[in-house]
Amino acid sequence: MDEIRAIADKHGALIVEDAAESLGAVYKGKQTGMLGDYGCISFNGNKIITGSSGGMFLTNSKDDADKVRKWSTQSREAAPWYQHEEIGYNYRMSNIIAGIVRGQLPYLEEHIARKKAIYERYRSGLAGLPVSMNPYDSTVSEPNFWLSCALIDAEAMCRQVRSDSDALYTHEPGKTCPTEILETLAKYNAEGRPIWKPMHMQPIYRCNPFITCAGNGRARSNAYIAENGCVDIGADIFGRGLCLPSDINMTEEQQDIIIEIIRSCFE
Repeated sequence: MDEIRAIADKHGALIVEDAAESLGAVYKGKQTGMLGDYGCISFNGNKIITGSSGGMFLTNSKDDADKVRKWSTQSREAAPWYQHEEIGYNYRMSNIIAGIVRGQLPYLEEHIARKKAIYERYRSGLAGLPVSMNPYDSTVSEPNFWLSCALIDAEAMCRQVRSDSDALYTHEPGKTCPTEILETLAKYNAEGRPIWKPMHMQPIYRCNPFITCAGNGRARSNAYIAENGCVDIGADIFGRGLCLPSDINMTEEQQDIIIEIIRSCFE
């Protein structure tokens, strides 16, 4: 984030920080959502504090806050009829949803502690397997542990192929893949998910350029020359990663079952 801030300051650019999932997380003593010029927090139904929908916009500028409030209420002008001088939206959070969110905020630290306990039990229970949990730098940051995720080592991946809506795999002893683990969890009525599919892989964008350290990431392969130094990190994580059941109401006994299911997939 420090590097991004330096680049933005050099070029006079503003930073819109997507902190949708990280309410309560801290980086270098500062709450996420406050690291950029603007911050966005989500209160969607699966977040650590939820109103079932809605979110929060953060800024230190009153003028910008007032402008966003106007946009969120259809950009209605001060007239007795509906008058609009700019495009607006109907993004208001209802008073009921706001009340639900405010009622949970005093329990944020408790939620984080329970999420951290789930993360630590996964890390301990999956020890010895060729997987790694969400990494973070504990010297400068403290996550909110909202969602425990696992990344299977590349050499421990069985063959897995995906279309836009389906996935297939071939089981190999000692190996597994996200598809096998998620399908096995589903048999026990436990929900997991693949890691989020990167935006540049989405059908609506996959014909557009995307930027890597080597420039445009499209059309990098060559039938005659081996590609060096250009790794699509997002696509790699999407292929090998999965989100594990992480509800704060999950019991230790239920989590032990999840861990045993994951271990069985490597057999």
